[in-house]
Amino acid sequence: MKSYTFAKRPIVVLGPMDSESAWLIDQLDHHTEQTFGAYTFHEGTIDNCPVVICRCYIGVVNSAVAAALAIQYYDPLCVIIQGTSGAHDPALHQGDIVLGENVVHLGRFFTPHCDKGDGSDPFTWDPQGSEIVAVDPDEFTAVLHSDMRIIDAAAAVPYPDGRVIRGTIGAADIWNKELDMIDHLHKTLGSDCEEMEGFGVLQACAQLGVPCADIRVISNSEWHKEEEFNEKYGESCQMFVLEVIRRLIAEKTLL
Repeated sequence: MKSYTFAKRPIVVLGPMDSESAWLIDQLDHHTEQTFGAYTFHEGTIDNCPVVICRCYIGVVNSAVAAALAIQYYDPLCVIIQGTSGAHDPALHQGDIVLGENVVHLGRFFTPHCDKGDGSDPFTWDPQGSEIVAVDPDEFTAVLHSDMRIIDAAAAVPYPDGRVIRGTIGAADIWNKELDMIDHLHKTLGSDCEEMEGFGVLQACAQLGVPCADIRVISNSEWHKEEEFNEKYGESCQMFVLEVIRRLIAEKTLL
């Protein structure tokens, strides 16, 4: 079932928390709402193009459900998942933007056998051994990729509040604050930052054939003790994504 609210296919933007979605919702012209289950989709326009914004809630599963609902009801041109993240790369600081060319699941491991009483050593777990996503019945992967048309458009957007890098975003339902583990994931999976939604959204979009991109701002870093989580950076990311949307619209990138 598709929604017939719009004459044209919209761009869908997801943000896990109010601090990662409310500012963008306020930018919509002709704002209306549709609610499906626990999810409220805010419909409107930006630069006369239809845009739908949803607070998708925290977590890989919550965000995947929101993405699937958006695809079912709106048949979008693309889905952008955006919001805050914690740095894995010690060179990144609060306010920096990571464009997720690659998105990896941080919770996929094979563990070696240990007898009872031997304890557990997460640094012996194999993070490369589980290909968990069926893109189609014959193709499995452990790494997902944002649509490069969206990433290229985002890379061209001026951003005065920090660096913008193309990189690898990690996602899982965990908030890592142990520097040894953060460093381990950074070195073994190449993750530049971590969050809790991107992999689920990209998986839903890959399986349903919809272009998608993960864009994240660094809101905290364990490498720099003074850089504790600050939700204000959620607004910084939304402001950046607004300009990405405008560039996609102006250049007709996805048409």
